[in-house]
Amino acid sequence: MGLPQFRYHPDPVRSGSIVESEKKCKSCGQSRGYIYTGPAYCEEDFDDDICPWCIADGSAHKKFRAEFVDLNGFRDGVPQSAIEEISQRTPG
Repeated sequence: MGLPQFRYHPDPVRSGSIVESEKKCKSCGQSRGYIYTGPAYCEEDFDDDICPWCIADGSAHKKFRAEFVDLNGFRDGVPQSAIEEISQRTPG
């Protein structure tokens, strides 16, 4: 299974945000061979527990209200649709 594509983070493996791992995802419960290692802004504490597929399809955001990019980093005028895609469905 190929990794999901992220418009605003085209190579998350190279950047180190996603690494090979057999850990199970806290969102879907599956071990898919990769795990997210970046920050997750939410009430629950995550330590390399979310797979890239649950980030890409928004299910990690829906389940845990997780955001993967600090919302304070956006400038005025950025379209809301881009903010949502970057913060809720893109690895940080």
